[in-house]
Amino acid sequence: MYFEKRKDFIMKKNKVSLIIPVYNSALYIEKCLESIVNQTYKNIEVIAIDDGSKDQSLKLLKRYAKKYNYFKVYSQKNLGVAKTRNKAISLATGDYIMFVDNDDFLEKDYIEKYITEILETKSDILIGGYQRVNSKNKVLFYAMPKNTSWGKYIVVAPWAKIYKKQVLLENQAEFLNYPIGEDVYFSLNLYSKKIKINTFQYIGYNWFYNELSVSNTTQKGFNENIDILFLLNKLWEIKEHSNKEQENMSYYIYRYSIWYLLFSGRNATNEAFIKEFNSINAWLKEKKLKFKIPKSELLKYKLPIIIFTMIIKLKCVKLFSKIYCKG
Repeated sequence: MYFEKRKDFIMKKNKVSLIIPVYNSALYIEKCLESIVNQTYKNIEVIAIDDGSKDQSLKLLKRYAKKYNYFKVYSQKNLGVAKTRNKAISLATGDYIMFVDNDDFLEKDYIEKYITEILETKSDILIGGYQRVNSKNKVLFYAMPKNTSWGKYIVVAPWAKIYKKQVLLENQAEFLNYPIGEDVYFSLNLYSKKIKINTFQYIGYNWFYNELSVSNTTQKGFNENIDILFLLNKLWEIKEHSNKEQENMSYYIYRYSIWYLLFSGRNATNEAFIKEFNSINAWLKEKKLKFKIPKSELLKYKLPIIIFTMIIKLKCVKLFSKIYCKG
């Protein structure tokens, strides 16, 4: 009885806004929305913004809004995920904010677990884990942030987190309006602030692997509309203005640049790979990043960094690109 009364008290006092940017997700969004409807925590609002979809996404959203009064649906011309999330933050009326991508889904106790933990730890931001699942609900991999200074960098996506809305407003937190790294910029900017960030050992967010999604296609091969140095300079500005996290941020920037080369360069030509590498390597040398690989870094991220760094030192990047690149 005590726990039920406490749960009711928490619900009445703490409203959670779930932000969902929606774009051409008619095939998958119902699973996402049903996982929200079935949440054990009920004091919520859903801010769903259709970003100029060309399929039936908006029609489905309106159907849910008609059935559930806590669904608030907006539509706009296509502005991109960054501007859409930024707009949704300004529209949210909850005490806390959580982000959900339109083809992902949640475990039924997801919101309840987060709101309970953030209240108990008196955090400004609380970060949990996530798992990558395919259409057959097979778990491809999972990530769990550890309770270390590096732990929060394991999850830089906006989801698998809960934020105090006031903290986002006070720190003017915004997603970067750029085709790559908009969420990295958002998270690192917040990590640089004097706010209380905690992690906890819980996985309730299911990151759906959809081969047709923007995040799985735009970075296969180097996109001529993306200048990675623009993003790296933006992240560098955050690091330089931060009074903490200097070493962690330096490592993250190095790690991100290597990830970009290896992920996007896999389907590029070796000539394009070398061109992009030379540009990034010159930038890294200019900045003279100082860091150590954190002890709590995940092995699957640590190994590629160590191996590619050795390839650079041995001056074998050209040979590597001829073997590695498929373009």
